[in-house]
Amino acid sequence: MKALIWLNILFIVNVYSTLQRIDPLVLIKQGLVKGVKSSDGTYSKFLGIPYAKVDLDDPFGAAVDAPEFEEVFNAYDNSRKCPQTGFGTMIIGSYDVENLDCLQLSVYVPNKASVQNPLPVLVWIHGGYFHAGSAGDFTEPYLVKHDIIVVTVNYRLGPYGFMCLDDPAVPGNQGLKDQYAALRWVRDNIAAFGGNPYNVTIGGQSAGSGSILLQLYSNKEKLFDKVIAQSGTPLSPDMFVPGDPDVAIKLAIYLGLNTTDNQEALEFLAKTHHNLVTGAAHSLGMEFRPCNENSFSGVENFIDTDAYALSNENKMKNTPILIGNTDVEFTELLLIDGDEFFDKDFFYTRLGEKFILETDQLEEIAKIMRHYYIGDRPISKDIESEAVDFQSDFVFNHPVQDTITNLLKDNANPVYEYVFSYVESEKEGAIHGAELDYLFKTVMQPDGIDQSEFGHKMVDRVTTLWANFIKYGNPTPEISDLIPLKWSPVTDTTRPYLNIGAELLMEERFLKERMAFWDLFQSVYGRYRKTVH
Repeated sequence: MKALIWLNILFIVNVYSTLQRIDPLVLIKQGLVKGVKSSDGTYSKFLGIPYAKVDLDDPFGAAVDAPEFEEVFNAYDNSRKCPQTGFGTMIIGSYDVENLDCLQLSVYVPNKASVQNPLPVLVWIHGGYFHAGSAGDFTEPYLVKHDIIVVTVNYRLGPYGFMCLDDPAVPGNQGLKDQYAALRWVRDNIAAFGGNPYNVTIGGQSAGSGSILLQLYSNKEKLFDKVIAQSGTPLSPDMFVPGDPDVAIKLAIYLGLNTTDNQEALEFLAKTHHNLVTGAAHSLGMEFRPCNENSFSGVENFIDTDAYALSNENKMKNTPILIGNTDVEFTELLLIDGDEFFDKDFFYTRLGEKFILETDQLEEIAKIMRHYYIGDRPISKDIESEAVDFQSDFVFNHPVQDTITNLLKDNANPVYEYVFSYVESEKEGAIHGAELDYLFKTVMQPDGIDQSEFGHKMVDRVTTLWANFIKYGNPTPEISDLIPLKWSPVTDTTRPYLNIGAELLMEERFLKERMAFWDLFQSVYGRYRKTVH
């Protein structure tokens, strides 16, 4: 067997020295990995490579090193998902591919890549509210056609990734630490695929976007040099939760163990099937997302401050950042609650989730907010459009603007802002995640969503902008028929943004009246945040 492996190694060396490109058989630090060619033969796919391993005796704690391969690892399948709880309903159909041993990534390599011609790299972190999603959701990254290596990553979700206890064994944010382990794997191994380990951009959408910004804010070594943040920031009110030191005990009790001991609960849950654990978390309405970790001697925190106190100028300085959101973020997200959303005063409820105020004060600011968005009309389905505006501003639009302000304070540079507004039909605006369909084929849209000539032009336009940023830190290094304008970065005094619609337009201060209202509102109430223990 060893003789066979060495013959394969010699074969790889011969490929490197003669063809000067990456073959579907690659030698990394763990051993030999065999991929497959894409259907059109323009790139290679290495699917489901383990970058770390979950300790099955301690599945809520730190990951351990990825295994070495005694034989060639066939990287053909990226269907495995980390255990999910999903949105609103359990994802029953995915149980057959959910597995605790899920810390895998996939690498998409253009034929042009070689050791002598290393290509820039995008590491993509999926969204899903830290409860759902996987690297396999993205079946084809269009950016490979622009000679960019794309890496998609699984990380632990729900209770396995974001249980935040007053316990040094499970301090919290393990899913973010998994992401960091994947970035370390990329630094150590991507050169073998023909990638440049020192020209790495991290990108993500929604929870993935919040994740990559937290990677930028953390005190861990910086293993990337550029950031693409799409529709999600640590300042979004749904991004952080206070840690619950008793959550393991609550889960264990629900599943039949009568205990008040945290360690006993964790040992019980470690031996319980992950479907039961995630099912219990769902049934109990538990929220597992990033948290402000408690400090313990000898334990390095990933996040040790309130979300609104995040700052890291040493790491942020001169980092190019592309950041933005869609123009009507919340339309589809309202469908999760349906008409029941309008059965309550959502202004009062949502503001109460963000601001810590006495009841009479909260009632007063909810009244101000209602008057601003709906006047004197009652809350009903008739004000759905205004509800979308409020939810979009509350969760996405203003937090993105706040984040840009903070990035500039930490001397990130240059910072490019976009708003994606392109829609295929007579829709009223681009919903949350709409731009993803012009960057990837996905399991939800395996054939793409727009096969028209203009749809293909939009794919070319969006991927060209993103590819230029990944390569050069500048999305418009030159003007062309496809990209007929220069994208100006934001400054301390100006907020230009690129409106990516049927045409490309440089505009100033997205939703300036609404954002100014939120600036004023937050200047009075914005110091009260529910993101700490």
